[in-house]
Amino acid sequence: MKKIIIAVSILAVVFFSCKDEDVITTPELTSMQATQDHLFAEKIFENIGKIVEKGFNDNGQKNECPSYSIINADTSDIDTLIINFNGDPVCFDPNDGMLRSGKIVITYTGKYRDSLSIITTTFDNYNINYNLVQGERIVTNQGRNSSGNMWFTIDVNNASISTNNGTINWESSRVREWMTGQETLSFSDDTYKITGSSSGNGVNGNTFTVQITNSLDVVLGCLPACVIRSGQTTISPNGYPNRVINYGDSICDCNVDVIINETTYPITIGD
Repeated sequence: MKKIIIAVSILAVVFFSCKDEDVITTPELTSMQATQDHLFAEKIFENIGKIVEKGFNDNGQKNECPSYSIINADTSDIDTLIINFNGDPVCFDPNDGMLRSGKIVITYTGKYRDSLSIITTTFDNYNINYNLVQGERIVTNQGRNSSGNMWFTIDVNNASISTNNGTINWESSRVREWMTGQETLSFSDDTYKITGSSSGNGVNGNTFTVQITNSLDVVLGCLPACVIRSGQTTISPNGYPNRVINYGDSICDCNVDVIINETTYPITIGD
């Protein structure tokens, strides 16, 4: 079995070389470029979501960096929360080892737990480990479903991540059901189920589509390890066979399997 180690965390991403994709019998059909780029974008926007939720919980008053500013804190209209990472020279988070700079700008009609609230996140020269992130993330609290669980729609629109190896463009439309931890303010007991789809193009310019085929189980108690603990996603890169990502077996680790034409390639998502 071929072992491929891929760092798709925000600390480091090792991009595979791009080769001609025309001949489907060639070894480069096992290239993981689309898989890497999708996982990298997914990881970044999951991380942004946690930063935004933390900002609403405590406004970061315990931190020197980032700083937090609330503008027009009036429940009758749209308010703004600015998370500013412009430290000296950048913000370093010892918990995850990441460097951040720039600003995350959030406008909201209510907080994360408020039914029907709409939280829109945009970016002002926001960089994570010197990768420039642009685009828009919209979270809508849809209230409670028939099971009594709070659920959200999460749309990422016109996102781009500029890296040293090229630009990843990515969009995503997901439904997120809050399974446990709704009654506490701690992240450690929060679990979610996620369904939905994504699309984009990688640093090699090749397009891909993504469909969650078995709902993703997100366990925030796994932090700082990878939070997607199980589930399955199918990636369809243009000109390539489908890649099936199996996220795991309910263990808090960063190991996933990528299945191509019935061959399994283990991947470690780096810390």
